[in-house]
Amino acid sequence: MTSLFARKLACVFAFTLAAFIALPSTANTHGEKEIILVSEAWEDATEKDGSGLYFEIMRRVFEPLGYSIKTITTTYSRSIYLVQTKRMDAFLGSYIDEQEQVLYPYWHFDAEQVSAVYKASVIPAWKGEETLENRTVGWVKGYDYNDYIDTKFTIHEVKSRRQGLSMVYSDRLDVLLDAREELVEEFELGYLNRDEFEMANIMDLKLYPGFADTEKGQELRRIYDERFEELLNKGEIKRLYDEYEWEYFPFAVSSTP
Repeated sequence: MTSLFARKLACVFAFTLAAFIALPSTANTHGEKEIILVSEAWEDATEKDGSGLYFEIMRRVFEPLGYSIKTITTTYSRSIYLVQTKRMDAFLGSYIDEQEQVLYPYWHFDAEQVSAVYKASVIPAWKGEETLENRTVGWVKGYDYNDYIDTKFTIHEVKSRRQGLSMVYSDRLDVLLDAREELVEEFELGYLNRDEFEMANIMDLKLYPGFADTEKGQELRRIYDERFEELLNKGEIKRLYDEYEWEYFPFAVSSTP
């Protein structure tokens, strides 16, 4: 990954009713012991086939208690919508309290290193967050990094990382913000010369599951916090991170997130 990443209030309601007609009719009536997780697809974290570190963490949390996990991947903003409208049980990769009508737990499962990508010809010297002041700053639609940055700048949301990087390259954006690992993976696709860009870390943001605001969601949140702390203290979360060769383990060996 990723990160993962994902932000994202305003775009959630842009989806039309027609976009959801194709959803299974059982979406609102799935069993109490089935958990439907929805997420943006992030490499090695939430893959379309249901594999990945984040999905595996959730399985380790819930499956020993008799729950079955079903995974769905879609856009980040749509995943939020599906949980806010109680069609799905939880989405993954949210910053704490970034969305309304969602239940947040105590424990994060990862932390996202957010980086800024820019051209040295546009920004000769990076001086931290203050460098963004009065510039045009972009990110993938729905990520809402402005909620975590005090500096004032012009926001330009983009549809994809590819679009955002292309706009930085063509000087239509001064800076693109995104999860560092996502940016690295995007550069590896090779459609732009990495040497044309600079990258600087700007902040770390903890990532959480967001549960549906239902009685079931309240119970799942309670179970998640209890089980995650248990797995963390037993070293099972660290073993999963090692198994997936995750670079960053955002936990101390204690019960403090």
